[in-house]
Amino acid sequence: MTRTRRIRSPLAVGRGNRGHGVQALREADPRRIGPYGVLGRLGAGGMGEVYLAESRTGLRLAVKVVRAEHAEDRTFRARFKQEVRAAQTVGGAGTYTARVLDADTEGERPWMATEFVDGPSLRDAVLDHGALPEDAVRVLAAALGEALAAIHAKGMVHRDLKPSNILLAADGPRVIDFGIVRALEATALTRTGAVVGSVGYVSPEQIRNGGRVGPPSDVFSLGAVLAHAAAGCEPFGEGQDAVILMRVITRDFDLSGVPQGVRPLIESCLLEDPAERPTPEEVVRAAGHTAGSLREAVRPGWFTGAPAGPDGAAGDGERWLPGRETGERASRVEYVAPVTVADTAGPVAAEAAEPTVPTVTTVPTVTTVTTAAPRNTSRRGLLRALGAGTAVAAVAGGGGWLWLREPDGDGGTKAGARPSGSSSAGKKAGAGAQVRWKYSGGMPVIGDQGPFGALSPDGKVLYVPMSDGTLHAVGDDGEKRWQVDLGDHQTLMKCPVVTPEGIFVVVVFATDEEQLVNRLALVSTGGELLWSRELAMDGSVEQPVALGGRVLVGGSIGDFDGPGCVLAYDADGVQVWSTPLQAGPYAGLVVMGDRVLVPSMDNHLYAIEADGTVAWKTALDGDVLQPAVSGDMIVVSTNGGADELFGIRTDGRRAWTREDLAGQYVPARGLGDVAFLGVNDSGVLRALDEDGRVLWEYGAYGHIGGPAVGDGVVYVSTTTEVHAVTPDGKQGWTAPIGTAEYTAAPVLRGGRRLYALSSDGFTALDITA
Repeated sequence: MTRTRRIRSPLAVGRGNRGHGVQALREADPRRIGPYGVLGRLGAGGMGEVYLAESRTGLRLAVKVVRAEHAEDRTFRARFKQEVRAAQTVGGAGTYTARVLDADTEGERPWMATEFVDGPSLRDAVLDHGALPEDAVRVLAAALGEALAAIHAKGMVHRDLKPSNILLAADGPRVIDFGIVRALEATALTRTGAVVGSVGYVSPEQIRNGGRVGPPSDVFSLGAVLAHAAAGCEPFGEGQDAVILMRVITRDFDLSGVPQGVRPLIESCLLEDPAERPTPEEVVRAAGHTAGSLREAVRPGWFTGAPAGPDGAAGDGERWLPGRETGERASRVEYVAPVTVADTAGPVAAEAAEPTVPTVTTVPTVTTVTTAAPRNTSRRGLLRALGAGTAVAAVAGGGGWLWLREPDGDGGTKAGARPSGSSSAGKKAGAGAQVRWKYSGGMPVIGDQGPFGALSPDGKVLYVPMSDGTLHAVGDDGEKRWQVDLGDHQTLMKCPVVTPEGIFVVVVFATDEEQLVNRLALVSTGGELLWSRELAMDGSVEQPVALGGRVLVGGSIGDFDGPGCVLAYDADGVQVWSTPLQAGPYAGLVVMGDRVLVPSMDNHLYAIEADGTVAWKTALDGDVLQPAVSGDMIVVSTNGGADELFGIRTDGRRAWTREDLAGQYVPARGLGDVAFLGVNDSGVLRALDEDGRVLWEYGAYGHIGGPAVGDGVVYVSTTTEVHAVTPDGKQGWTAPIGTAEYTAAPVLRGGRRLYALSSDGFTALDITA
């Protein structure tokens, strides 16, 4: 038998030795950060640069300095301060999380310092040496359960648990990076509702709900992590991000390589219903450990299958991690960031305890931004959100992906069940609104800052795509008029567009060869499927829009990064014209008079005539989000570049540019000088005039969906209630609509009736004031 070969960290423990895991400092790099001397450069991520630093006592830390553009963002600063303060409350012996040791959240360039963890990431270890032994998987499961329990106990959710965020130290694994998600969600980059996550490890509800999730989401990610560790491969397979995400939604995972002894535990973590998944504490017990037995198990060599004995000497026997003949993987540095939902603690102690901090771990990896992200992120490779860069698996603004879900025990009934129309009739909701009924005949395809349904021209019927692949027509009395099957629970749909000819909806299927097929279907107002046409685009596709008696659909060809086109169909399903584009739409199309605006992935905003002719195009700095039109002014945000808001004349000439106002906007009418209303992910509704000046801001607790305007009042929905806002930005009334289980979606308005997404379907409210 051979002895286990130790994996050596390239950074020696001796002070000042940079090793080959650390880069030399550049001329512009700082030589001191706060009280710490900077030894070298460790890398960079989405939030900033990371440096190897050392305290006066020789304690080594990874110090992250926030990028200047984020430091200038007030919303980011507030969130960053919360994250750092809460992070100090997690960590220490037995929690299996790395610690944030120091920070300066008030400086010109905020920074935070975290401890080192000596050992490879789980991702690198499995990549280099294959699956862990079953006993090691049990130890890993128990330790990660303890880590999540500690994080959740502080009111936090990790949101991005994945193999590269787990480091295998000699005394047990460490969970890191539990803060980048929340911090980045506050930046201008994601202010439109983007979600940070990693394809293949996000939970179904994280995809559907735009990142607003609870602790069970982390348990799902834990199940995927354990499957990866136990089998040595990705549980949801490889391929296009869109296909992988569909597998997550439909629970199409492969556990054939997972040992039978740990398969039931992993399967329970991957359950569809969050309420049915085990708690982190239950994961620890299911792994066969207690806190005491876990401490005994995490001796040096624990992840090799042959841990050291009580004296620290490695045992003999078969070993995992056999040493590589081509040399050992150089460890790199990965920083730890905090995550929180509340400001729970005071300043972080500068140099609290003197832990034994070894050298280095893995390179900082910024989590994949699933929507509204820079051009080289997974926004392009993801089933993209509806509308101008809103959250993954969301309906946003005017177009994008509508994710499907099976109704669970807490939310609705199976398709075809009778709505609960009469049970809530007459219930008082607020001083200005009254709940008339709630519809729970199925779970709508939910989205973030995008509509969950479309109203008939007279406002009497609401057409809603459901999570089982059916389209429901619901009358203004709460009764279901009809439903039509357009797919199944593995089908994706877009929010429909209603025309005099009927209801047009885009339906997305996955073939057995794991290719996406996009179809445009027309359903009559009586519920009959009239026709369905396959679209000549097999990449991303946006929600259809109506223009000049035709229906237009924009999408990409071949892949999400491929060339694009806009197709026009008449009421008989005949393709009338096709306009090629250098790249597909980045967000939803918007009708502007007799033209349609197309925000393209080639960083241009196009205006296309009703006959398919390109009227003009305007180059913008960054990815172009969904535009809004009011009068002769267009406003459109970008990200991935300057993250700015642009005012563009309807002839394509740029009128003005505003910093720090990027977001998702809609036109406003009947509100005096207010021309545009925008929302961001921090729960702020903002009113702008035609020149881009902020007239007022209204804050709501938590996330809010896009606004609706009627009779001089603005209506917005949070995850728990509807708010009425006066033309000068003051609160009129609020009306509760349910629990905060799902993400907020825009309020739909038909006359004096409002429709708002709620936890078990949607709620109809009559405006009484």
